[in-house]
Amino acid sequence: MSSTFKTLAEKLTIYSQPEQAIQSIQNALEAKKTVTVAFANAHGFNLAKQNKDFYQHLLNSDFVFRDGIGVKLLFKNLNMDFGFNLNGTDFIPQLLRHLANKSSQSSTPLKLAIFGTSDEILQSAKPAFEKLGLEVVAVKNGFASAEDYVSLSKSVQADIYLLAMGMPKQEMVAMQLTTELDKGLIICGGAIVDFLGGKVKRAPSFIRNMGLEWLYRLLIEPKRMFKRYVIGNVKFLYSTLHA
Repeated sequence: MSSTFKTLAEKLTIYSQPEQAIQSIQNALEAKKTVTVAFANAHGFNLAKQNKDFYQHLLNSDFVFRDGIGVKLLFKNLNMDFGFNLNGTDFIPQLLRHLANKSSQSSTPLKLAIFGTSDEILQSAKPAFEKLGLEVVAVKNGFASAEDYVSLSKSVQADIYLLAMGMPKQEMVAMQLTTELDKGLIICGGAIVDFLGGKVKRAPSFIRNMGLEWLYRLLIEPKRMFKRYVIGNVKFLYSTLHA
């Protein structure tokens, strides 16, 4: 098996329920200036094997959660507890709602900055985050430089920074924010803003419960997702079972 896969699997933080993960993040925020949350799916494992900087960014994150049935198979092959599937699309809104409720005693809501995707989708998704009880203080599309995001972050001084420009850029930006900011929760959110902004449609719940949302996305976006979900999944399984 790939040593990269094994080391990254050992880095993942495994929980039996999302509430346990949320409480751990809450505890970390009370103990540290900045906390970084990332997610690792099969695509992320493949990318970590190819990109040493991205791999190191994941290892330097405070929390890396298991995302997807492919990584579950990897854990089974390693005889490791695979825990609860904490995919970002479901988990991030739970986490944000909890943090917003936790701070509701204060007269000032938590401040959220969202970086990634397109300007149009950012504006479409903004009300969904406000409904969670957060104040969106900054948005910026996913095509700027890391320095631009750092500069904007310093000016707005948000409590939470949600990065949705995809792997590996969001993880690189997260590490720069970690070193540059005085405080904040930094979340590598992948496609979460695209989902909440209506760009990407969620699979029906019974498909998600079977761990097959990747197949649903492949069927509705075959050209864009073929490389990741067909070629990428084959590479992932080969590295898991044979390399």
